[in-house]
Parts: sequence; structure tokens; C-alpha cells
Amino acid sequence: MYSIMVTKTNRMIPGILILVATLTVSSGLVPLMPAGVNLAEAQTSVKEVSAPGLNPNEYYIFTQELDASESKLGVPVAVFTLTNIIVHKGDNVTIHFYNTADELSDRHTFSMQSPYKMDHDLAGGQNATFSFKADTVGGFTYYCRYDLPSMIGHLEVLP
Repeated sequence: MYSIMVTKTNRMIPGILILVATLTVSSGLVPLMPAGVNLAEAQTSVKEVSAPGLNPNEYYIFTQELDASESKLGVPVAVFTLTNIIVHKGDNVTIHFYNTADELSDRHTFSMQSPYKMDHDLAGGQNATFSFKADTVGGFTYYCRYDLPSMIGHLEVLP
């Protein structure tokens, strides 16, 4: 007789739920893991990935127009190319923001409310680089004032 049981481990990794599957056969429990993999080592080898920029906590964010009809959908079809930023409290964060629109009149913003109050408004073809210190823990939305609700992202500041 065979049965599969999935259980949570007691190991805590922020944002990651670790499950262990076991197969019950007549001879007892058999972990369903590749041979030679130590679960404890696998769990501790999980590393937090740094920012994708050239330096730690440096991010490149571009505007992008989706291939869809805004008038048909009834909502803007512009998005940010990076919609999740994860940093730690105390980190210095640098954003390179590019408005890739061809027309000067096609404006986009990188805006955030308090405590990271900012509003970088760019015409098509412009770019700006700005930095701030992530000094408040929590989740914060960044957005384009002109293209809500589609053009949003999330900054997560961990302790």
C-alpha cells in the first residue's frame, strides 16, 4: 500500500513555506527527495538575492506599453518592468527610472506616498536616477499617476 503525506517543516525562512513529502510504503516512511540531498543543508543554503543592478540595492525600472487596446479594455495598458523590490531597513536604494515612450507627451511617473514621498514625472524618452534610505519597515506601493490601476509596483522593506 502506498500513500503520500506532505508536512510543513519547523524551519522559518521569510516568504518561503518549506514542505517535505514522504511516501508511506509497507517498509515505512521514505522521503521524496533526490538521493544525497540533506534537507537541513538545502534549507540553510537558501540565500536572499540582492538587487539586479550593478551595485547592491540598485534597480532599473522601465515603462512598457502592452500590445492591447486601452479603449477596448477601459484601463491603461502601461506597466513597470519591475514590480517588486525587496530591501532591508537601513539600505540605501537607487532607482534608475526610464520612460521609454517615443512621444514627449506620453508622461509617466514613479510616485510613492509617505513615508517615502516622491513623485518623479518624466516625459517620453527621459530618465532619472534617484536614491532614498529605506528607513521604515513595511510594504509600500509605487505607481504612475497617469496609468492607474495598471502601472503599479511594490516596495517591501524588511527588518
